[in-house]
Amino acid sequence: MIKKKIKDIGTVYSGATPKTNTDEYWNGNIAWVTPKEINQLDTKYLKSTERNITERGFKSCSATMLPKGSILFTSRAPIGLVAIADIDVCTNQGFKSIVLNNKYSSLYVYYYLKNQYRQLNNLGTGTTFKELSKSAFEKFEIPFPEKLVDQIRIGEVLSKTENLIKQRKESIDLLDKFLRSTFLDMFGDPLLNNKRWEKLTFDDFFKIEDGDRGKNYPSQNELVNEGVLFLNTSNFKKNELKFDKTNFITLDKFDKLTKGKLKINDLIITLRGSIGNVVIFNNPKYETGFINAQMAILRPKTSNILFSHRLLINESVQNIFKSFTSGSAQPQLPINQLKKVSLINPPIKLQNKYALIVEKAEIVKEQYNLSLEELENLFGSLSQKAFKGELDLNKLDVSVQIREIEQKIEAESGLDISLETKLTKSMQHFIKQTADIQKRLDLANKIIPKALYKQIENINKSIEPFQNLNKIPEQLALAIKSFDGIKSLTSQLNQEKKEQFKTKLTWEEVNFEMVANWIKEEYSEHHFNSEILMHFLENERVTFSNYHSSEELKTNPKLNEADDIKSFVFSALKGENQFIKLEQFFYDAVSENVQLKLRSEDYEVIKDKEKELRSGIYFKVVE
Repeated sequence: MIKKKIKDIGTVYSGATPKTNTDEYWNGNIAWVTPKEINQLDTKYLKSTERNITERGFKSCSATMLPKGSILFTSRAPIGLVAIADIDVCTNQGFKSIVLNNKYSSLYVYYYLKNQYRQLNNLGTGTTFKELSKSAFEKFEIPFPEKLVDQIRIGEVLSKTENLIKQRKESIDLLDKFLRSTFLDMFGDPLLNNKRWEKLTFDDFFKIEDGDRGKNYPSQNELVNEGVLFLNTSNFKKNELKFDKTNFITLDKFDKLTKGKLKINDLIITLRGSIGNVVIFNNPKYETGFINAQMAILRPKTSNILFSHRLLINESVQNIFKSFTSGSAQPQLPINQLKKVSLINPPIKLQNKYALIVEKAEIVKEQYNLSLEELENLFGSLSQKAFKGELDLNKLDVSVQIREIEQKIEAESGLDISLETKLTKSMQHFIKQTADIQKRLDLANKIIPKALYKQIENINKSIEPFQNLNKIPEQLALAIKSFDGIKSLTSQLNQEKKEQFKTKLTWEEVNFEMVANWIKEEYSEHHFNSEILMHFLENERVTFSNYHSSEELKTNPKLNEADDIKSFVFSALKGENQFIKLEQFFYDAVSENVQLKLRSEDYEVIKDKEKELRSGIYFKVVE
């Protein structure tokens, strides 16, 4: 292997952005890409861009036209995303791109840079956000085989293995879609309850038990390396249990606890932080365990455990949970609020029928996951050996190794899990059939404001005594049974709000008390920042908001600081505003240190910003 600095294998170019407020620079025919788009790619190749610039826009800045085959490497926000240009393209300033010499394979360079993500990220400097400089990137060394054909062979082998990993993930995703579609077909949407099932309160549906919070609750000093499993919220990820970071307590300590003891097939729900994760405790390694105080154990009183699990992870039910949350720095779902949630309770025979489908699908999914793990290990091993020059490329046939992995798992499970084996045609057809309904429900979940979930729940409860009557008013029946009814209700509420503030006030007609009431009305359950507040006022309440900077106030004494929004916010934060009190916190969009709750119209203000630009000071109303 021969090490080469990046500056010796090609030419490195930075990017640039034309002025965004000059219309004639945009919507042309020159492809222009940002790091956000690289982050969203599900392939190694960039084939199109969200935005194009004009010839005048291109000439107005220092952007460079990169030819097809160039390596696109993000040097900030974040450092280390890589793609291969499959089109001629230019980039914004968040890139250090390489136009390679003919002696070097773009596929090989792509995989090496991707493999060295951490090392390249560590080379970044900066305080607000890290950036990798052009000089540091150019000095970075890459080991190459002596022959170009060997570079190409390594790239092809890694690409084939990575494609198979992608196929396996797609198979797992299809299984999940199949189970969601089947649930929808058999039971309908749990929130709208369009099939008019019996509904039970959460308290009637489950026996609920939280962790032992008394004097015997384990302290950090009482954790041991082995013993009885002690779970915390870090063990939960997307409704699955992860055991890579596991804590234990002694059997003696466990025996002293009175609550929070797990049994096989218990349901566990997280109540703080990332709320609403629901898992079934059935790992064969552990017969029992203990949950911390940020979770609760749910034991169905009469319903099927597998049906109950799928019901609780349904998106509509998850949104109901979120509507009952409180807190900002660490959202929480109190058990007394959880008990207010109502759940559909179809006949047990139908639940059991669905559970059989889930069981079969989960068996296949488990084998797919084992196969995926083996394929990822193989990819890691191949990468490590390839970049050290330890692969015998003449004898390497990755397809043989992959089939050996599959045969091993098939022998243990008795299932055909080969990558060529897809879901049955009937399963795929069924998913396709329900896709349109699912899209409508997904759209409903996006459109319906979180505050409406409680109202819909109340509507459902109020009509339960009349479920067996045939004379439900037609308008009410439509509103309950169809998404269109809910959409209409939402539209009507929005229209009423628009009509109410159709005639905006001038800023001179506004006082602090009015602004405080507007904020409390709109943001009592939502977060906002200065930009969101200004957008809300200017678009929904006043014709112009006099938002003066400190420098403007110094140079023009006539500007009354008492009437300025900035001083309004400062006084509310200091407790000096008699009409409203605010709290502030820093939101880091990269690590998502806080779970923001935004109005849908406010989300539109910030959704297209890069994560660093979404980070900053946010506010919440203090009751």
